[in-house]
Amino acid sequence: MHLYSTYSEEALMKLICQCDEELAFRELYRRNVRLLVHTAIRKTGLKSTAEDLVQETFVKFWLGRHKFDIQKNIQAYLNGMLKNNIINYFHQEQKKKTIAFHDDEEVLDNETSEYLEFNNLHEFYEQSLLKLPQKCREVFILSRKGYSLKEISASMQISEKTVEAHISKALKILRVEMKDYIAFAVLFLPAI
Repeated sequence: MHLYSTYSEEALMKLICQCDEELAFRELYRRNVRLLVHTAIRKTGLKSTAEDLVQETFVKFWLGRHKFDIQKNIQAYLNGMLKNNIINYFHQEQKKKTIAFHDDEEVLDNETSEYLEFNNLHEFYEQSLLKLPQKCREVFILSRKGYSLKEISASMQISEKTVEAHISKALKILRVEMKDYIAFAVLFLPAI
């Protein structure tokens, strides 16, 4: 059982926004990630893009948690953030097709800067993942996509204890690699 699995959304939000409680954020992530990814896949048609947009949504939420109004409906709020990220994504894709960027002439607005920052961060995360042993990486990626220990164990034909060991090893390596990126570190906490 997850540490905060019995807490209400309101209680989780208080812990996240007022106490910077990372485990409560992990629980919020666990409860909402699958539905948000499903929504993003329907809108973009691309699973990897959808997953990136959902991760970006949670990163932005964590970074802006102190400004969040606890009275708001968190699911509606996350959906709204995701919708904005999807709109920005399509806007950026359109920009890529129609505008040639000139290094010295182009002044980046905040939206574009955030987008590029996230992409750099995501690239760094992908490079860090490549440093994991192959089986360890496969287990870890499945765990981040919301699969349970039991599901991963069955699909990879290894014991649940081995799945746990792989996730634990991956987290140790990634925490060292990405120690400067707290929002991502929170998302990488094991979903067990």
